[in-house]
Amino acid sequence: MTQVGAPVQGEVLAGRYRLEEALYADAASGHALWRGTDNLLNRTVSIELRVPGGEAAEQMIAEAVAAGRIVHPSVIGVYDAVDEGPRAYVVREWVNGQTLYDTLANGPLHPARAASLVRNTADALAGIHATGHAHGNLTPSTVLIGNDDEVTLVDLHLGGPGQQPSDIRALGGLLYAGLTGQWPDALPPHRTGLPDATRVDGRMCSPRQIRAGIPGYLDALTMDLLDPAVPPPTAADLASELRRYDVADPALSALAVLAPEPATSGPRWTRVGVLVVGILVVLGVVISVAALGLPNFGGGGDGGPTAGPSSAAPAVQAGPVKIVRATLLDPPDGDFAEDKNVDNAIDGNASTVWKTDQYNGTQFAKLKPGLGLVLDLGGAQNVSSVTIGFDHPGATFEVRAGTEQPSSQPRDIDPYNVVGKSQTASNATTTVTFDKAVNTPFLVVWLTDTGTNSSGKYQVAISEISVKG
Repeated sequence: MTQVGAPVQGEVLAGRYRLEEALYADAASGHALWRGTDNLLNRTVSIELRVPGGEAAEQMIAEAVAAGRIVHPSVIGVYDAVDEGPRAYVVREWVNGQTLYDTLANGPLHPARAASLVRNTADALAGIHATGHAHGNLTPSTVLIGNDDEVTLVDLHLGGPGQQPSDIRALGGLLYAGLTGQWPDALPPHRTGLPDATRVDGRMCSPRQIRAGIPGYLDALTMDLLDPAVPPPTAADLASELRRYDVADPALSALAVLAPEPATSGPRWTRVGVLVVGILVVLGVVISVAALGLPNFGGGGDGGPTAGPSSAAPAVQAGPVKIVRATLLDPPDGDFAEDKNVDNAIDGNASTVWKTDQYNGTQFAKLKPGLGLVLDLGGAQNVSSVTIGFDHPGATFEVRAGTEQPSSQPRDIDPYNVVGKSQTASNATTTVTFDKAVNTPFLVVWLTDTGTNSSGKYQVAISEISVKG
């Protein structure tokens, strides 16, 4: 006879979540993990079950509820947590990929890739830390790497703010592991499955001592992060510095190799401005400080904020305007499940795509008035047109502009004014040209209907957005 509450393939939980395939089951503990389908939104999900529920499942449910408050494209999403008594279950986002631990089975990573992965992980940690929590369990096995090297953090233990510095040290461990394939054994957890860091005369070797070709600044940054005597940066500051260093950028990669080491002492993240400006001077490259997204060390300019979108004449020559980042705007009652891979819409690669969920009808099945991507231009810019590459025609959208800095979970479209009237994309690539150039730090591509994809499903897919001055 089937045990009460035991999961059965094909069973539908809460009238919505169908159990498709058992991935793991421990009869002794009553713990199981399933691949499932959310019938309402037609998406694959992971379902963690525990039999019985009640007191035995209290910790699982409590951690899931706490984790569900953290909304970030690189943190695994929690969709539902239910305790039925005889059993309890947590429904989460399904992510395809492999862990950093599994990836390192093929050997250490290229320094550019290691830095990029840790930068993305630091971005995710910043979102967690902003809620007053710490990940509390950051290891090569809890960093999941998907397509295009996007990062998803799993198995959050959600410690308090006092554990946040330990998260930063763990980022140093991840960077060390990516560069060397080894784990700093003095850093918890002491056993990750990776070989312990190489030691000479009792001292842990730096990445450059283990492997040739690692840039000096990346080597020093790694060791600073691991040094308990060096105050750690915040996760947001570390992500910013890694982005500024970005060795994945061919231009900065070449500069980093040629740059002399700074003479000043102190943690690497306090010396970045000097390093980058010094690099540009050494190579005789004349690049606008604003174009690099760096502080204006030389002064100049009015320094004042832009009051709002205007039709002022462009202050610089027309040309491409860089989009610094994209943020999902999901109206009230939205779950931000669609913020996964939003950067695919602005990465300059038309082969990568950001997609909404598939809906059961037009106009987002009447579940929400629309869905938007807020485009951060890195400060007020003069904009004359926006080009959007859709995976298929039929989406209805408008372009808006405004000065309001989006939060990590923006929901209100009202602060952004329409500058490109509503239209339905008749072609896969659609350009909206404004009657007059607008000066704005933020644009919003506001979607109000999806059209249908090649499978007849109601969905929007955007391959690339570009902006011109």
